[in-house]
Amino acid sequence: MQAAEIRFDGGVFWGVQYHPETGLDEVAGALRRQADSLVEAGLARGEDDVEAYALQVDALHREPNRRDLAWRLGLDEQVTDERLRLAEMRNFIGALVRPGR
Repeated sequence: MQAAEIRFDGGVFWGVQYHPETGLDEVAGALRRQADSLVEAGLARGEDDVEAYALQVDALHREPNRRDLAWRLGLDEQVTDERLRLAEMRNFIGALVRPGR
């Protein structure tokens, strides 16, 4: 994760490159909601392909130790292990709330 804190004119902005708090179940839901767009973009042949992919993502969410699914989806423990996925966010927030800052 890349993150930045920008202070300007009395305000503070925090920016992150992606949302590690988003679970794979939410990713599967987003795939389903965007099925038409994914097909139009040529990323899937049809809604059935999107659903099959989303089912695998859902299954990996339920069973994050399924290395077979992680491999098929091109994901590693930085995504499947919530502790690792959220580590940078914890570090970023911890650095912001350090006493004496």
